[in-house]
Amino acid sequence: MYDYICETPVVLRGIIENRKEITKEFVEYFKDKNIEQIYVLGSGTSYHAGLSAKNYLEELLNRKVFCMYPTQFARSEKVFNKNTLVIGMSQGGQSLSTVEGLDAAIAEGLYTAAVSENPTALVFEHADTKTRIEVGNEKCGAKTKGYAGTTVTLMMMLTELALAKGITDQATVDAYLKRMNKVIDNLGNVTKAATEWYGRIKEEFLPAKRIIVVGYDGMYADVLEGALKVLETVRQGVTGYDIEEFFHGIYNSITDSAHIFYLASKGDYKPRVLKLIEILSDWTPHNYFIGSPEGVEEYSDKYLLCDFVEDPLFSAWEYIIPMQVVACLAPQDLGINPDIPKDPNFHVRIGSKKLDGVRDHYPAEK
Repeated sequence: MYDYICETPVVLRGIIENRKEITKEFVEYFKDKNIEQIYVLGSGTSYHAGLSAKNYLEELLNRKVFCMYPTQFARSEKVFNKNTLVIGMSQGGQSLSTVEGLDAAIAEGLYTAAVSENPTALVFEHADTKTRIEVGNEKCGAKTKGYAGTTVTLMMMLTELALAKGITDQATVDAYLKRMNKVIDNLGNVTKAATEWYGRIKEEFLPAKRIIVVGYDGMYADVLEGALKVLETVRQGVTGYDIEEFFHGIYNSITDSAHIFYLASKGDYKPRVLKLIEILSDWTPHNYFIGSPEGVEEYSDKYLLCDFVEDPLFSAWEYIIPMQVVACLAPQDLGINPDIPKDPNFHVRIGSKKLDGVRDHYPAEK
């Protein structure tokens, strides 16, 4: 898992460099179609990846992008614009809920596209087009490079389609790519800093039984993904909240047993994070600030102060890394092997994935 975290910059550069080939089928099929809005469907990490891409996609396309869980789309959405593209994402490719969402879109006469790393993905059989996430098979349950890889794949699909349709121009795209690459170039530095920081907090963190992740703005997807990653591997209760939601009642539940991670990206909420830590420090000593040094007047060994690029559209690739590092290293120190699920047959028994034949080596799609 740690190797996969370290491979993230390489795979992101590869997807960007090979974007025209990766997205060719998708672009060719949809370049002459009238698309007025987009749904991005996925569960777990796939949902979070869509949410991470949403702000960029809406800014680029000037079209509404909805991110939904597939079952909510299939069972709750009732009114549709027929010029709608529904993109179903599943890294392992076997999610039956994503299949259900794509099938519901087809039944409504909507356009569909499937995205997966698995070359024999079940979701590919339920959409107009198929696009591979070129990150390689992650042979562990908790996906890391696949999160950013799925996000950038989705971004490249719609970027190349926007170029083909004349929605944007090459100069605009080049400016976005420059910003993306600036963030990617910094991921190694963040990984190194996060690993050193984990070494400072681990003795305090390892006994944790209640864990909270808080953040805001473009890093909210990282809040959800970070909570999921730690929950999957450390296997304790973890919840993630938008900071404003945390202000509206959640704070009442904080006791000295709560361990709180703050994804404090640049913006008007960052000073409020520092104020929140000041208040909550009277209630719990376990406060882990993650952000750039700017504006931080009091230093603590529990803080991860690192020079983040702080790009509002792309720094989610940076801010997830500290939570991935915790999710990777903490279970090793706790004697947990997160690749061994509590019930290896859970998805078969509950009916949430189709696992058979060649697809079995994609163990735990997120």
